[in-house]
Amino acid sequence: MTPASSPTPTSDPARPTTARRTGSASRDRSALSAREAAILLALLAQDRPISNEELRERFRFTLVGAERRRLNELRLVESGKVPGHGNFLFHQVTDAGWARGCQELAPRPIETGTLPAGVFFAVAEGLHRFLEREQIAIGELFRADPPGPADSPPASATPPALPDPSTEPAAGTATAPSTAATATVDAEPADEARPADSGRPADDMVDEDGGVAIEAAIRAAYASLAAGPYDWVRLAKVRPLLGGTAKAQVDRALRRMARQPDVRVVPDEDQKSLNAADRAAAVRIGEHDNHLLLIGPA
Repeated sequence: MTPASSPTPTSDPARPTTARRTGSASRDRSALSAREAAILLALLAQDRPISNEELRERFRFTLVGAERRRLNELRLVESGKVPGHGNFLFHQVTDAGWARGCQELAPRPIETGTLPAGVFFAVAEGLHRFLEREQIAIGELFRADPPGPADSPPASATPPALPDPSTEPAAGTATAPSTAATATVDAEPADEARPADSGRPADDMVDEDGGVAIEAAIRAAYASLAAGPYDWVRLAKVRPLLGGTAKAQVDRALRRMARQPDVRVVPDEDQKSLNAADRAAAVRIGEHDNHLLLIGPA
């Protein structure tokens, strides 16, 4: 039976943030130390709720103590215990944390001290997923200069033909727009001005596979199965209510939903309790199969 109690918060968002005493942070109460920024980026690269236990096993670091409290107080990371997962503390980057991530990638003064090597590998894992998914060479990712003339398509060696005066229409004669002009207008992208977002992945705005409708169906299925808010429901029970939607499409929708503040998609750590239906219904996010879905007020 899946647990129905709500997650236990481990921080008080109203607790005042203390000023930092080193470097530029003394002038900015919200500035992060190098270690705090590195841990935020490592969590962001995982793109899902992750427990201290998993961080310790895979990357040899945890988010605890003053660092955890500070990231919680700044509302960059949410931390809490998940019903059914014992005393493990789970962390997930908030929308504000996603927006802050880009800022923390900017050049900054070097601070003394050490960082866990696992932080680097956690971020590198996220970069590797992106390169594989987008089929981009690592040189394209890290190239410092914009493409030069050699990288640009060659210009046509044939100059454009000048208009023939003999074919010019008489003054006052209406003319149809030229094909070239029409093609230019038609070729302009409809979404030239992309809506601003919080720095989260762009596929949150993509609906090529009916993602909005699928998400609505997932939410409706969850509502019909859950005993109340913050009730954990097995994906094995959700999928049969989605009208035969392809598993790959549902998986994409679940991955997008997992980045929303009111959604949690996590593994069932009691692996012995999983049956064949649970394993078949799991969605792969990062390096883990996830079996449980929770939707509740953010």
